[in-house]
Amino acid sequence: MASRDAGAPQRRDAGRPRGASVVAAILTAVRAELAETGLEGLSIDRVARRAEVNKTSVYRRWPTKEALVAAAMDGLRTDFADSPDTGSLRGDLRALATPIAELLSRPDGTALARAAISTDTTGDIAALAAHRMSEQVSPVFAIAERARERGEWREDADPHQVIFVLVGAIMHRVLLEHADPTGPWLESLIDLVHRGIAAR
Repeated sequence: MASRDAGAPQRRDAGRPRGASVVAAILTAVRAELAETGLEGLSIDRVARRAEVNKTSVYRRWPTKEALVAAAMDGLRTDFADSPDTGSLRGDLRALATPIAELLSRPDGTALARAAISTDTTGDIAALAAHRMSEQVSPVFAIAERARERGEWREDADPHQVIFVLVGAIMHRVLLEHADPTGPWLESLIDLVHRGIAAR
């Protein structure tokens, strides 16, 4: 006996994401589009098509392209707020730098890093990028304090400069050299920074 639904018309939106999954689908689509086109070429039409939602579903949540990209960036958040405590200065530097390098080594992380420094960047994106940098700076002060107590940190070494050197080198590796910032390269960077700030 045939099912009574066999001849029923299918809903045009069957299979499309619903509720919270709409947000996830849209932000995933944004990251994919950024990886392919960059911020300058980002299109809300293509984002909506890739996410299989209506454009109104995008604009209802994020009225501007900048707000949409900021949300995608925020969704990729790596927890930099907790200060790693491995018991050694080099171990702490490695635990701090590794998640940053791993994030930026991914196509979506690289795309969002490009968006953060793009000449088209305004408002929400710039503010979020600045906030992310402040999150990366805070743990270094705790790392420095513990290292000083262990006699590992040079008194004239500036924690601000330490994180700027680490993050700046990783960004340069990814965005200008188009190379992998993890593995042996990252270990050599950590060794270089460690030798520069370790107590004599």
